[in-house]
Amino acid sequence: MVDFGELTNEQQIEQLQELARTALSAYGLGQANLTNRSYTENAVFEVQDEASGSHASLRVCRPTWEPEALRRETAWLESLGRETELRVPTPIRTTDGDVLCIVESDGVPEPRACVLFAWVEGEFARPEELTPARMEAVGRFLGSLHNHAQQEPDTTFSVKRFDANALAASDHRESIRTYFKAESDLRAFDEAIEATLKAMRELGDGPTHAGIIHGDFHQRNYVFDGDSIGALDFETLLWGYYVYDLATTLSYLVPRFLRDVDPEPLRAAVLDGYAQVRELPHAIESLLRVFSAYRVWIMADWLTGSPKMLEQEWVRGQLDSMPEQVRALLGTGESD
Repeated sequence: MVDFGELTNEQQIEQLQELARTALSAYGLGQANLTNRSYTENAVFEVQDEASGSHASLRVCRPTWEPEALRRETAWLESLGRETELRVPTPIRTTDGDVLCIVESDGVPEPRACVLFAWVEGEFARPEELTPARMEAVGRFLGSLHNHAQQEPDTTFSVKRFDANALAASDHRESIRTYFKAESDLRAFDEAIEATLKAMRELGDGPTHAGIIHGDFHQRNYVFDGDSIGALDFETLLWGYYVYDLATTLSYLVPRFLRDVDPEPLRAAVLDGYAQVRELPHAIESLLRVFSAYRVWIMADWLTGSPKMLEQEWVRGQLDSMPEQVRALLGTGESD
């Protein structure tokens, strides 16, 4: 048998779909239709069952994903589903009452954790479909998400905490230093970390500025049903700074992602929408630049640490532009 890692992307999806079929039996949905919707590290399948009318999303997690992290994520989503009107993917429990199942399949070399969520209706928006009214709704959604987080003690969910102490102690730079060779590029990433540490320490870790956040709130993780927003993929859920969620959203509202669409009215609309439900922090523009630079570092760390992603030419092109993105955000020049 060919090693799983040597299969093509399409062949890996076929094997994971067989595993997904086995997982659905734990939910009483063994005969449902399965359609792959995405596959990078996790595989996501749309699930439609004509007999029961079920419409859901099954995530087959990468082998390193810890079941306890899934339990924290699903607990938070259940809390949001009970206590807010926000459209989020609420977990569906197995016939045994668990929020996840661990599944093995002959074509996949290791057991995989799987979790099933109710389908969030809506469509991704193309750049030309991102209107100020829609982006105001995005801002209101994010502000409402943070309002709920501020009311919930993070100790209830024990999510991963990423504050100044955790950032200072982290050692996630090895893959970046392997990929980037120029000292000026490495210096740009170091400056992003230093600026973020300074901002975190100045903000403090009180509930006004930090709590449970989505962690990856961009255009491929929210959908529109008309102007109504639905959020997807809370996998990166963690305790962090609310402004980081805003910076992540805004970091995708830039010319290289929007093509011919003017980003400024859309960015302003996000902030206006957020401010309608939650006060923006003081010196928001400066904080957004710093946390946007931090977001670039996060993405560089992830991409350089993923051999599968590095195989793609467009990913390498994105990586090569990242040091300059950081310098532009922080207003620092290039020098050796």
